[in-house]
Amino acid sequence: MPRTLGYFFALSWFHMLWVTSAFLRDGQPDPALDGTAAFHLLVWLTYSALYLAPALLSACAVCLWQRRPSWLVPCVAVSTTAACIVFMRADSVIFDLYRFHFNGFVLNLLSTPGGIESLGGDAGSYRSVATIAAGHLLVQAVLWPASGWLAARRIVPAGWRHAFAVLLLAMVGERVMFAVADIGNDGPILAAAQIYPYYGRTTFRSMAARFGVRPVPRSENPAPARARGALRYPAADVAFTAVAKPPNVVIIAVESLRWDRLDATIMPKLWGFAARGQRFTQHYSSGNGTREGLFGMFYGLYGSYWQSFLHERRGPLLMERFRQLGYQFDLRTSARFSYPEFDQTLFAGIPGDALHEASGSMPPAARDAANAGALIEFLRRRDRTRPFMSFFFMESTHARYDFPASAVIARPYLEDVDYARMSRRELAPRIDALLNRYTNAAHWIDHQIGRVLDEIETQGLLENTIVIVTGDHGEEFMEKGAWGHNSGFVEEQIHVPLVTWLPGEPHRVVSALGSHVDIATTLLQALGAPQDPASYSLGRHLLDNSPRDYIVSSDWHSIAVISADLKYRIAYTNRGGDFWQPTTFDDAALGPSEEARVLARNRPLLLAAVAECSRFRAR
Repeated sequence: MPRTLGYFFALSWFHMLWVTSAFLRDGQPDPALDGTAAFHLLVWLTYSALYLAPALLSACAVCLWQRRPSWLVPCVAVSTTAACIVFMRADSVIFDLYRFHFNGFVLNLLSTPGGIESLGGDAGSYRSVATIAAGHLLVQAVLWPASGWLAARRIVPAGWRHAFAVLLLAMVGERVMFAVADIGNDGPILAAAQIYPYYGRTTFRSMAARFGVRPVPRSENPAPARARGALRYPAADVAFTAVAKPPNVVIIAVESLRWDRLDATIMPKLWGFAARGQRFTQHYSSGNGTREGLFGMFYGLYGSYWQSFLHERRGPLLMERFRQLGYQFDLRTSARFSYPEFDQTLFAGIPGDALHEASGSMPPAARDAANAGALIEFLRRRDRTRPFMSFFFMESTHARYDFPASAVIARPYLEDVDYARMSRRELAPRIDALLNRYTNAAHWIDHQIGRVLDEIETQGLLENTIVIVTGDHGEEFMEKGAWGHNSGFVEEQIHVPLVTWLPGEPHRVVSALGSHVDIATTLLQALGAPQDPASYSLGRHLLDNSPRDYIVSSDWHSIAVISADLKYRIAYTNRGGDFWQPTTFDDAALGPSEEARVLARNRPLLLAAVAECSRFRAR
């Protein structure tokens, strides 16, 4: 049995090498004989073996059981190796499309009610996943008898000690290469390490310095940025002034709507409304994902505070103020309030009968239409003696980008979106057709927004109703190398449209740099909050034209400080071995000398942004 098990894991390693070759190809699209290629090869070979370690340990543990049934070892070996291989296959697909590995974000997606549904996968995608998983399991099942046959005939000499020694030597080699690259700040090797999931960094910068070797400076994070510990929110008591006639508030947030979909052809209803209200051309989401984007809109804080507020189940000051003033609520989503956990953050403490989710049995386009109709019905039946606050989250523009035939304005469009069989290489020649799907979905969204706006205007509510329409974040279609969102802070993922109706304000087109954190600030000030937002927000009024040095966006793990000439990512926790690549505002790469100058010029801004990540945390 041990000999068979040895052959089985050797063959499984080849199977894993085939799956993880996706990482090798990603890092070396144009192979060259250099140090980076050697590093890639060593990591690919060694980590493909390490990815099977959980299965090997499980099978060996079963072998130690003297009275085990004969079928147990092959069952454990086949099932656990297949699970490891399928997991790595899934990770390679996630990384290929979205440029991040299986992490806390993905785990949260899988474990939270509504998370899987938010992906927008259809039954065909799930069937493809099951088929691929079954295929890997079948291969592993075939490898077991093949291993027994090899073990019985000894066709291939099994020098396991020698093989283990070679593997160990290769591991030591790639460790040393990474350590040297870390000391010398060798960008290609440091970047290559990020391609392989769960790569363990080995750094010797401190040791090298003790031996007189001066490490090459790198773009180091000023400090960890995460908001931890008990909250101090607001930072001081907020003295609200009385509001004689509190305005109604309608917030419409559109999933994945980026700035360039707002035009007279794709979204004519919203474009026409913007011609009378205020349109913001340089507005950015507070995150590249729904969680961080809406968090910034309602709290006026960076996404680095998300976990602290979720842990304390603390709602935003904005919603507290609405309740104090006796507002009636109508809160609707075409997704789920449990994913992200908005029922425990944005709307914590809001009565359940005010939270409305469209039926998941309908496709997203139908959900948006149903919610628009239900919101219109609320507007007609509301208590007209009290102000109201309405929130409507629209889902059609989330991948798979759903729309009815009547909304088609862009052809040809991709008919089938099968996540399980999609890669950047396969998607590239069809990306324009996928973008057309997105455009059609945006056109359908516009029709639903128009229905709501028409009802508001029909009832004569614009005189005392604030209307806000924006995207929770953007969506990239491989313009900068990725599809979707949550993977970077490029324009396509965080630049969003913003249209507002602020009663008493004339029409204007605002080109000043703006952020979602300004939305909460503006609403709070309309409800009597002080003009100085320092005690309750990190934003400012949307129409504040004073110079602004920077804004901040965020994702699951980091913030991005964005100034006139820099985008710079700062991790929530300082993992000093990471290789950071700052860019210009419009995502262009910076040369070494230019990077040093830009970072030196922006260092005070970076430190200020880090400090703001602790402003609302108990000292």
